[in-house]
Amino acid sequence: MTTDTPARLAAALRPRTRRRGPAGAVALALTATLLAASPGATSAATPEASLLDTWVETGRYTLAAGVTYVRYTEKHQTPGRLAKRELNVVVADPALGAVRLESTVGGAAATAETVASQLAAVKPERPLAGINGSFFKAEPPHGGSIQFGGTAVRDGQVNGTGCLNGNQAVVLQHGLPYISKLRATVTLQVLDASGAVVTERLLDDVNRDPGRGVGCVRGIGDVEKKIAYDPAKPEGKTTVFVDGDELVAFNDAYNLATPAKNRDTHAEVTTDDDPGYEVAVDGSGAFTLPTDGGQWVEGRGGKHVATGGFVLQAVGAEAKQWLRTQLTAGRTLKLRNQVEDLEFPEHHIALDESVDIVSGLAHRLLDDGVVTTSNTCVRAYDKNGDKVAREDGPDIKLGDHCKDSRTALGIDAKGRTVMATISGRRDIKAAPTGYSDLSGVDGAFLHEFAGILKMPELGVIDAINLDGGGSTTMYTESKRQTGMTDIAKQPDGTYHRVERPVADAVYLTRGGYGIPGGTLP
Repeated sequence: MTTDTPARLAAALRPRTRRRGPAGAVALALTATLLAASPGATSAATPEASLLDTWVETGRYTLAAGVTYVRYTEKHQTPGRLAKRELNVVVADPALGAVRLESTVGGAAATAETVASQLAAVKPERPLAGINGSFFKAEPPHGGSIQFGGTAVRDGQVNGTGCLNGNQAVVLQHGLPYISKLRATVTLQVLDASGAVVTERLLDDVNRDPGRGVGCVRGIGDVEKKIAYDPAKPEGKTTVFVDGDELVAFNDAYNLATPAKNRDTHAEVTTDDDPGYEVAVDGSGAFTLPTDGGQWVEGRGGKHVATGGFVLQAVGAEAKQWLRTQLTAGRTLKLRNQVEDLEFPEHHIALDESVDIVSGLAHRLLDDGVVTTSNTCVRAYDKNGDKVAREDGPDIKLGDHCKDSRTALGIDAKGRTVMATISGRRDIKAAPTGYSDLSGVDGAFLHEFAGILKMPELGVIDAINLDGGGSTTMYTESKRQTGMTDIAKQPDGTYHRVERPVADAVYLTRGGYGIPGGTLP
């Protein structure tokens, strides 16, 4: 449920102390003088394992000045895994070339598109390299629109607010990644004829069906609702967070007709059944009320958002009453987008066109060189649909979800941006027989991936885990460097390996400003 008093959220947001804030990250990116002066300060007492003990370099080429692609292949197939794995790495050195680090949602924030199509749409030239980005979920029915799993921002505009208590995300600005626990909010402001704020209201979210959120609690009134597990449809298992009284906005990045009521047809989810109200707002803030003869008329869905404008949808008695009370003649509406850094509260993230943010949910891989993930996970499901823990080790079962392909974005000790993926071989020929056939897409536990990234050959000290599994994709220019990591059922009943459509992509492209002075020490 929405609220007029954002201060009520303060009790739910308890930022923790951060070892190194954004000022430290930028300083590290610009100079490694302290590292050179006292290398022992950040080194472990015992030598770290070398990447080349178990991996061999099988490809390398330069994409642009300071931007290098390297592929590593395992020397031997690890027992318990399906095949030799591949590690694809792109490193961008800001001291050697001017590149920008940005994200794209492709044609619409509302729909999933392949990394290939998203990168192809970037102008004026195709990016040097790109990977898949944020976690996301399909809006029911599957195959329609999507909602972001966490904080998502493109050119300063929030496309998904994410979790009430924040989530791990990466800010892309000034050509560098900055990783922290962030929370986004979007506030609806009601202005009088002079432009002064009369009142404001915190929205429940943006660009998603009101009444149901996925992935985490998104508002104070959210209630967890488990969808019944169907063994015949394991890909459909999910948990939603329902709230029958919500106000949601759809901005002009949504680029899809707004949703109608009762789009979630699960019997357990009824909070989106309210026909509600829908209010269209143009680029100047002027709104069109859903009235007939002076009376408000219920109904929502099918509207397209005007450029620079937005559309509001309200469900529930309280949210609808608030609109009827506040949207009166002579007033205009405006959205205020904000992002808080919950780990470093003094860090102000000013949202403008230079800022993109991509969500990693709860998955931080490395923080100041420390591996922050364990060797267990609870993503696997047993035959009754209950989550069960899996631990890395020689007895791990083939096809265990915990060993998914992975995608990471981070920065190394020399201030270089690092993109990386780990997945199975790209040349698997066998046709899959079902969704559970993971041949060729075997990846790694998160803690193993983090350990690989911090090895001396890569030297990553801060990294976030982005969407993985079937989403894992890397391109360099127009070449896909990862194998097909997803499986899709075809109309004839067969299964094919495909490139999965995803919410957004992170890419490196020419531009920005290089750092004078040559290679960092």
